[in-house]
Amino acid sequence: MESLEGSVITEEVWRLALQLALYLPYAQASDLLERMDVGTVSATSLHREVVNRGNEESARQGQRSHDEAIFRSSPDPRPPSVSLGRQYVEMDGCFVHKWRQRANFELKVGNVFRAPILIENGTRTWIPHKEYVGYFGDSERFGERLFSFAERWSISEAEELYVLGDGASWIRSLHSQYFPHGQLILDWWHVQNAAWKAVGSLVSDECDRRRWGQMLTGSLFAGEVDQALRTIEELPATTANREEKRAGLARYIRSNRRWIPNYQATKDQGIHIGSGVIENTCMDTVGRRMKHRGMGWTDHGAEAMLCLRLIHLNGQWDHYWNTQHPARAA
Repeated sequence: MESLEGSVITEEVWRLALQLALYLPYAQASDLLERMDVGTVSATSLHREVVNRGNEESARQGQRSHDEAIFRSSPDPRPPSVSLGRQYVEMDGCFVHKWRQRANFELKVGNVFRAPILIENGTRTWIPHKEYVGYFGDSERFGERLFSFAERWSISEAEELYVLGDGASWIRSLHSQYFPHGQLILDWWHVQNAAWKAVGSLVSDECDRRRWGQMLTGSLFAGEVDQALRTIEELPATTANREEKRAGLARYIRSNRRWIPNYQATKDQGIHIGSGVIENTCMDTVGRRMKHRGMGWTDHGAEAMLCLRLIHLNGQWDHYWNTQHPARAA
């Protein structure tokens, strides 16, 4: 048990309090505990406990991941003796508001999942085998955690591995460093979004805009990058600002052309090409708790909350609590 601010709080109450805080604002979690008549934990105490425990666990995970990444061996280039089928790694960045500042900072998140990817009601994607990774900090440390986590899924032994992202340079870097045996795919949502956004800013007439957009995305979906670049060059740009937007789209396509496949043929093979999974990951891990209106976060607070939410979302809370925070004597 612990004595905090004049109240005696057992480890079981702390366990419940922290679980509530992973999904509710601290004040709401504190109020709910009081109404449940299981203990009194102030919002300030709860916040402090989340930060202390979360950062302690994040540091422990970071050290373990660093050690595993440093002493890793290169994946065997030969086909694995035991096929683990088709597996995926996805990465993205989520921005949250910084406490008492007009600024945002980025939390990097990722997921590891494997086929099959199931479709419900013809539209809803459901992945029965998926787990999350995340970190507040630089891409190098995030990459160590993602690699360490993926290896526990035996990623290097996968018969097929696909790495999906939005084309950011840090994602390309982590692919080449940790997952070179996998095929990097620029996910289709970001490709078509970039195309339609540029067309929308360059073409004012709605019919012309639809025609240009369909022509451009049609070429890209078929993997015809050269044709897409020619189409971009022909887009009307009557001002310097519009010329820069057109040039920006061309740069984006050129810099990522190695990772733009024939999306139609890739999809026909049953290979996942979209960003829906990683977008849902951003929402599940960060958005649902950390991006409510008026919320702001410190560096330590964001890292701690993300770390503990990942443990809970991945179904590892009981193991974490029993091994890292056994009941303590008063």
